[in-house]
Amino acid sequence: MAGPTSDEFVKQVRAAVDIVDVVGEYVQLRKSGRAFLGLCPFHSEKSPSFNVNAERQFFHCFGCGAGGDVFSFLMKLEQLTFPEALHKLAERAGIAVPEPQHEEVSPEKRARQAMQEAHQLVSKLYHYVLTETPYGVEAMKYLTKRGMSQQTLTEYQIGFAPDSWDFVTQFLKKRNFSQDLMVEAGLLAKSDAGKVFDRFRGRVMFPIHDSQGNVIGFGGRLLDNTKPKSQPKYLNSPESLLFNKSATLFNLHRARPHIRKRKQVLLFEGYVDVVSAWQAGFMQGVATLGTALTEQQARILRRNVDSVVLCYDGDAAGQEATSKAIHVLQQAGLVVRVAPLPQGTDPDDYIRQHGAEAFSQQVLLQAMPVTAFRLKHLRSQYVINDETDKTRLIAKAVEIINELDSPVERDLYQRQLAEEYSLTLGDLKWESKRAYKQQKSERQRDKVSPAWNNSINNGKVTLAKTLPPAYHTAERMLLYYMMRNADIAQRVQQECNAHFQVDIHDALAAYLYAYYAEGNPEDPGKFIHYVQDESLKQLASGLAMMECKEDVSDLEIGDYIKQVNNYPKRAELERLREEQRSLHLQAAAADSEDARKQLEIQAAITGMKILELENALKEG
Repeated sequence: MAGPTSDEFVKQVRAAVDIVDVVGEYVQLRKSGRAFLGLCPFHSEKSPSFNVNAERQFFHCFGCGAGGDVFSFLMKLEQLTFPEALHKLAERAGIAVPEPQHEEVSPEKRARQAMQEAHQLVSKLYHYVLTETPYGVEAMKYLTKRGMSQQTLTEYQIGFAPDSWDFVTQFLKKRNFSQDLMVEAGLLAKSDAGKVFDRFRGRVMFPIHDSQGNVIGFGGRLLDNTKPKSQPKYLNSPESLLFNKSATLFNLHRARPHIRKRKQVLLFEGYVDVVSAWQAGFMQGVATLGTALTEQQARILRRNVDSVVLCYDGDAAGQEATSKAIHVLQQAGLVVRVAPLPQGTDPDDYIRQHGAEAFSQQVLLQAMPVTAFRLKHLRSQYVINDETDKTRLIAKAVEIINELDSPVERDLYQRQLAEEYSLTLGDLKWESKRAYKQQKSERQRDKVSPAWNNSINNGKVTLAKTLPPAYHTAERMLLYYMMRNADIAQRVQQECNAHFQVDIHDALAAYLYAYYAEGNPEDPGKFIHYVQDESLKQLASGLAMMECKEDVSDLEIGDYIKQVNNYPKRAELERLREEQRSLHLQAAAADSEDARKQLEIQAAITGMKILELENALKEG
């Protein structure tokens, strides 16, 4: 009978899933020739270098080198073991997982599973308390007053944590969950005296999900009329094996298809704003989790979409957070616009007070470009009492405008600025050119290279590109064709007198010999799955993605083999030449005639060896 990780079951799952579909749930892909192209989810980049091969069912990033099959992708992205990735893909494909046969489970995996199960149960418990028990009556009144429908409460599984010290503690204890593990998971807390108690008490509870919809944490909000001075208004789960706040976006799993469809994401500060926007029909909203936007979160957004509308609170703190978020989002390569909200208003307030239509027309459709927002934010920071204050503000505004790449955009903003402060356009453009030269000069000084290059050369440094040695290229070409042709692999195995000179190439060749010896087919995708070592898997996927002609002649393969076989001789030849040069130098500096003669004789003997090797290479 096939086990939960047997070869038969692995083949069944691999045949049932398409790597393009799986990767496409995490990365925005577009067709490019025979492959699909997108931004790599494993490192930060602005230009896509992440390739997915639909025909062979593998991926490779030419930026960071990550590569492999659909299982490798899921394992690397979600930090899963192979069995976990296999079973997740099986579930996705609707394939029943065979019963385990004495499967060894690591302590960490067992802990993750227990945490996951506990979060799912507690999420259902909180929702039940809110909707079906007297404990949730006040919270239900509060949520109804805030305009949340029963459908929304059910969709988001919003719940309520009773104001009790041991409600969840006893619930989990009766189900035999380790209390220490539940403290580590963030569902419970422990006092300095060692007493375990409920972490969340008297709060409306919002489950936080991972990208696949699994509950990994909670955000708890105190009811407005029950806020103790010692308690924060919002409380999130702490970091755990499941929950990484910096790499999680609230509602992403639910919003992703709408984000892809609309080619735009709405980024909010809090989960209440997201829920309110969803209920009003704006389903492409996500939120950070009570902290500033991180680079990881920005990269997650960039993998899914090109454009972001920032919809933060209209107060001073919200505008300051917007300014910081803009920088992070632009660094990730996103096009950013900023939705204007009245002073002191958050998106939830605005939607409840003015409705969905006004939010669409007066907020989202009025979203301004980053430069317009920065100029508006700049004005709010200055109090103009005299001409000096005015001059400083204009100088700062000119710096912001000068950062624009488009001369048309610069001209537009310059005209607006001139009109606003009663300046002639000619004077403003002159000031703009002067400021631009100064900004450029300062940027060049910032680019001065370290001590080994003391000259200022406009920040331009030309690095000489060194080509890899011939044997290195030959080994890569051989491996490329060996993955596609068993006969070529057999010929290389028989005719290569020496091992491949690059250790990692030699190791991959050994895998290929074993792969074909076991009767496996000529299929780079299946071979990549066959390889167990992660670094070799990445090398194989990179080689498989190379653009080479499919038909290669026997002569060309022979030339590549000759390059590999000749390398040890060439290396020895170089060593002998260096030895001969050294002997000649020693002879020239010898103290006596006898010593000079002896050294010249040794140099002549070495020269004979050099001649023999050169002739051997010519005969090749």
